[in-house]
Amino acid sequence: MPTTDEPRTRDWYDRFGRRLFFSLDPERSHRVALAMLALPLPWGRIGHAVADPALATEVAGVALANPVGLASGFDKACHRFAPLGQLGFGYVVGGTVTLAPRPGNPRVRIARDPSRRALVNAMGLPNPGAAEVARTLARHRRTTSRWVSLADETVQDACVAFDLLAPHVDAFELNASSPNAGWTHRADHVGALVAALRPRAEVPVFVKVPPFATEDERQGVLAMVRAAQQGGASGITASNTVPVQDMRMSTGRGGLSGGPLTARTPEIVEAVVEATHGALPVNACGGIFTAADARACLAAGARTVQIYTGLIYEGPAIASRIASGLLVA
Repeated sequence: MPTTDEPRTRDWYDRFGRRLFFSLDPERSHRVALAMLALPLPWGRIGHAVADPALATEVAGVALANPVGLASGFDKACHRFAPLGQLGFGYVVGGTVTLAPRPGNPRVRIARDPSRRALVNAMGLPNPGAAEVARTLARHRRTTSRWVSLADETVQDACVAFDLLAPHVDAFELNASSPNAGWTHRADHVGALVAALRPRAEVPVFVKVPPFATEDERQGVLAMVRAAQQGGASGITASNTVPVQDMRMSTGRGGLSGGPLTARTPEIVEAVVEATHGALPVNACGGIFTAADARACLAAGARTVQIYTGLIYEGPAIASRIASGLLVA
């Protein structure tokens, strides 16, 4: 259950924390948040992390303290796994990581839509490259389950990156769906990638698929899900951001996350569970802000939930609030 301090943390973020962060442009705000996470602060108390055995679960053989994860994209360089774990996340997905360093797209590449509790990003997968991320992970202690999002690059590049990172992570999430990657995501390539990666190490490989709204999109996503399953994927994350046109972005387009995805995420989860006949665990991702949102996804068949935009809008105690809410019948 939440501690008596938790409402004060909520009030702090509601009263002036969000206002402070939102007074900066989104990318600068993100850099400030990452810099703050480098400070030796009592992150467990700040996040009011919940430690209750009733929340413990496992997914694809990976033990988790709770089923609330932080989605990829927040800690792109995998520098802040330790404090993010202390905030109360059952697992943290770092990256997305590519074999070679990437600067990402030119700015402007992220914008807020507060009226919808949404973000649009066109970041372009900026990251320091797999070798540097591996060195970072080797130096840092573990406070939660560590996952890394791996780009669906060429089979050769993805395998090299996988080998560099595998000793330092509990699971991989193959990003087969970013609208900002700069290449097309194909079901046949995803199946070949998973088949190439799975024998290389005893580390689970999840595949993060796109969302869908139309029947054609649905069929395309489920074809990717089936290709991933046939290739030996350990599970599916459903789903990534929604591709949108947005002239605020330097690229003129980006990926939409947050509130507009809340209602559709359980439907996508249910479709993925049905397509795999329940044989693969599913991580729900998209517009999850509350315990009620999380319960809807779990009821649809998800094993865990992932948040990102919710952290931006709701603050550092969101993981504990959702986890605590899941304890309430």
